Amino acid sequence: MYRVTVDVSSPHDTFLDMSSWGKGNVFVNGFNVGRYFPAAGPAKTLYIPAPLLNAGTNEILVFELFTPASQLVFRETPILG
Repeated sequence: MYRVTVDVSSPHDTFLDMSSWGKGNVFVNGFNVGRYFPAAGPAKTLYIPAPLLNAGTNEILVFELFTPASQLVFRETPILG
């Protein structure tokens, strides 16, 4: 389990790029935003709607089953397929 805190000044819809991660689940502020498995596809990003984010500190938990990546990357658009 990996825990990261992220400071957000103005929450907006975003996508978490999990393409360099293995397989697992992601929780944002206690809410399960979904599971990822980029090798199986098709999507390589997880949608995080603005209402899940707080202005200020946010907690992201990544439950990784295989090999973790070195960083979390947020994107404005999804990676599909």
